[in-house]
Amino acid sequence: MFASTAFYLPASHTKNHHQRLKNHKDWVDFFLDEQVSNTIKTEKSEQFLIQYMNEIHTDQVNWLDYPHLVEAHLLEQHHTVCQSFQDYVARRKTDASREYFPTVSHAFEFLYQVAPVKMVDGAWLYSTLHQSQNESVRNLIYIYLEELGMGHPRANHVTMYQDLLQRYELTDFSEQLDDAYYEQATVQLALAYAPSEWMPLVIGFNLGYEQLPLHLLITNYELAELGIDPHYFNVHITIDNAHNGHAQKSLKAYLENFAMAKDQARYLELVKIGYLMNDIGKSSTQIIQELNIEKLALKVFKNKALIGQYIHNQKCQFSGKSINEWLSDPNQIQDFLKVMMDKGWIIQGQPVEQSRFWNLIDQAEGKMFGVFNATEKQMIKDWIQGSQHTRRLSASSAANEASLKDRSPHTQQSIASIKHRLNLCETTQEKIELLSPYIAPHLHYKDVGLWATQQLSRLLFPFQTQAMRYH
Repeated sequence: MFASTAFYLPASHTKNHHQRLKNHKDWVDFFLDEQVSNTIKTEKSEQFLIQYMNEIHTDQVNWLDYPHLVEAHLLEQHHTVCQSFQDYVARRKTDASREYFPTVSHAFEFLYQVAPVKMVDGAWLYSTLHQSQNESVRNLIYIYLEELGMGHPRANHVTMYQDLLQRYELTDFSEQLDDAYYEQATVQLALAYAPSEWMPLVIGFNLGYEQLPLHLLITNYELAELGIDPHYFNVHITIDNAHNGHAQKSLKAYLENFAMAKDQARYLELVKIGYLMNDIGKSSTQIIQELNIEKLALKVFKNKALIGQYIHNQKCQFSGKSINEWLSDPNQIQDFLKVMMDKGWIIQGQPVEQSRFWNLIDQAEGKMFGVFNATEKQMIKDWIQGSQHTRRLSASSAANEASLKDRSPHTQQSIASIKHRLNLCETTQEKIELLSPYIAPHLHYKDVGLWATQQLSRLLFPFQTQAMRYH
């Protein structure tokens, strides 16, 4: 456990809590449910966080016990990461292969598997708004508002990632993930509703999250190389910089709150726990290591089999079974693909045009043309021919450009109502309290949340936002 602190919940509370929310996806849905009050979310977040806090060992981050040395330690980490990236670039310039994404489909698989975390980007900092009068958390509030794009729809990190998924038709894949992919997202949402006494957890988590990781640099590099829009990842490289970006603001918040802490030992212990909460769940690096194009292609075929089992004729048979019979059982799909390879319909390791099956789905006159969308075809193509024949994603294969939602009459009515109430507020604090609920994790990326974020940004940081133009 911990050297100096333990945080235990009564067994009865833990039991009731688990009866209601059995898995991480349930937790995510709970925290993003607009019908659940912030009071209840705060109560549950405390229960959730305490269970994790009692399982984290902090010995590996004892350097955080010496605030005057932390900046030097983080800068050393930063330089190490940058040097590792330069080493990577040097390897690539000597014709070494990509190290993360051998094919476009590997990159697609990564993009949808990290989606649960990206869709709550910055959420942990929502809890800072409840301390807006505390000067020592202003840097954290500024980071949160910048994660929200200061209310600009194309700069809000969640809308950016939604657009990325929609552009490459990956949204459906992201909604079929196993529960393990939601664990880190749950931690971030629990921190979003953490009570004020747990603010050091948020500070520690943010301090760790804003450090530049090697995987971000390489991901950005390889996505661009494959012709996949890397903008979302590139933004995180630029705004998280150690000089004047989020990393620097996070460090200032850590130091300022340490100086003000009544119990500095407890403060540091909580910061260390929060810092290590970044390691909970599947990391980006782990996801990259587990990418499997064969399983991805199998998923595509299984999804199509749900409909395909009813529409093929009975004449064409493979190993004594009609195609409908093969597709009727998801557990047979892998064997069916093997039969197709044995019969020469799919020739792996060769240009995809040599496979009869590919021509059926890709050629305009093919009997299965249109069955698979551009993204699914890319996944099948990469599975068939392998990385040795991979190329950049072609313009024709890049799926639909995502478009921002038009404001509905209902949304306009909501904004008009809030604007009226805002004009009735007599103090800045009343305005903050009115606007804050609309920039919660479940709402900030919607039209009403974007509008509220603009107002709050101008209210709290007029100098930083006066040059920005919102649409």
